[in-house]
Amino acid sequence: MFDTVDHNVLLFKLKAYGVSGQLLTWFANYLSGRLQRDVIDGATTQWAPVTSGVPQGSLLRPLLFIIVINDLPDVIIGDVFTSLYADDTKVYRNINTIEDCMSMQKTLTNMDTWTRHNNIRFNASKCKALTITRKRNPLNFIYKLDNVELERVSTEKDVGVDITNFLTRTTQIHAITAKTGNKLL
Repeated sequence: MFDTVDHNVLLFKLKAYGVSGQLLTWFANYLSGRLQRDVIDGATTQWAPVTSGVPQGSLLRPLLFIIVINDLPDVIIGDVFTSLYADDTKVYRNINTIEDCMSMQKTLTNMDTWTRHNNIRFNASKCKALTITRKRNPLNFIYKLDNVELERVSTEKDVGVDITNFLTRTTQIHAITAKTGNKLL
């Protein structure tokens, strides 16, 4: 998502946070006038203007991205919580009733609307639903983002740690021992 940050949205949000005058002009100049092209096996495309994204390798890249997504948690409703880490977003809540499921879906819908307003999109194909429970028959609500049904998974890697639907450590232990075994050979 770093590469899809709309420059106009970023400048608008910088202004909303009180950045003005020469500093705002500096940011506008920093983002504008950039060109890019592709080089594949020595063949090059024409130069094209870069109209979105924050410059790669820049120390400002994470900060500018945070400024763009800073108001995303404002669309979260009820007892739904959010966790943001760089361009990785998680929403979660206790689910005991169908109303809890509906609250989660409403949050996902609100987040999708937020992305449209900010001209930055979640990749719905990368979004997943993980139910963590010890119940034999948990509610299996179908969650959607951008009208795409979220894939249900029983394990998901989060910041290098395998999280399972039963919060067991077996998957993580197997992954670590497999890596360690390969390095010893």
